[in-house]
Amino acid sequence: MPNPSEISIPNDVDALRAEVERLRALVGPDEAAYQQLRVDLWAARDAAFGAEMAAGELRGQVKILEGQLDRAQRNAKWLKTRLKAPLRRIKGILRGA
Repeated sequence: MPNPSEISIPNDVDALRAEVERLRALVGPDEAAYQQLRVDLWAARDAAFGAEMAAGELRGQVKILEGQLDRAQRNAKWLKTRLKAPLRRIKGILRGA
């Protein structure tokens, strides 16, 4: 395997085009297949973009639910502290009766 520093990378446009043609000659290109790959790539990109948007919406919904849960836990704690003393009195009354 050649050392990466020993590989020459063409940097002018004509050399790159020649390399593409050389590779196409090796593979036996089908231009329709290239076009379909391009369309598939665009479709995949659009699907990924849509998935990112959906994930963002879900993250927003999770934040809302976390806030609601936090509020409900605070309310439950407050209610529990407010009801402890009266419940103890009622239990005492019921035990004494």
